[in-house]
Amino acid sequence: MVYSILKRESLSIKQFTFTVVVFLRKLILADSIARDVGELPGVVMHVKRGGYLEHFMADIVSGSITVTGMDAILIHVGTNNICRDFDPQAVLCEMGNLLKVIRRLNNKVHLVVSGILPRLVDLHETENIVKHYNKLLVNVCRDTNTMLIRSFNSFVSGNEPTGVKTWLYARDGLHLSVRGSQVLTQMFRVQFADRNIAQRRVVLDAERDQRSVRDFNFGFTNRISDD
Repeated sequence: MVYSILKRESLSIKQFTFTVVVFLRKLILADSIARDVGELPGVVMHVKRGGYLEHFMADIVSGSITVTGMDAILIHVGTNNICRDFDPQAVLCEMGNLLKVIRRLNNKVHLVVSGILPRLVDLHETENIVKHYNKLLVNVCRDTNTMLIRSFNSFVSGNEPTGVKTWLYARDGLHLSVRGSQVLTQMFRVQFADRNIAQRRVVLDAERDQRSVRDFNFGFTNRISDD
């Protein structure tokens, strides 16, 4: 009798279905433009007021910011570099270096860059520079297997006198209003959807496999070609 009871219990255990929930690790690196972005589940935010691209690079290299093990990283940095350098090529170089370092440390991550928003505070000086930077950023993202959010498109309108949706900005003409932060939050939320991250990782895995086959066929298996 004891044996039969134990047997029935063991059979019932086999009928259980266990679901293991794996939480994706997500990170945002941003300057103060994104300081009021709404809460995004499971996302860790590193916001630096007055932050430059090289500041985030230094924190990653020193280990102050951890990118290894992250499933998705979104970068919204660069507007301070633009207003300091007024040179889109110089800023693109800094962005490219940052993306390459992250890729070396974590080649499976869903990496996303958000373009620089129009700077209403000094639009007459920076409008063309920002446009040129965002246009060239497409090439940098392509070369580093990075997704680009054309976030700037949501902040411009040909129907406005300045060409910019002024109500999306705070009074200082640089940071975002509540409405502007909501617009940016929604774009970030889409990129951090688990389904989008999973789909992107499938693409990255396939591309990595193709590179491995190519390198093997040409005898470059021991060669590092991240530059």
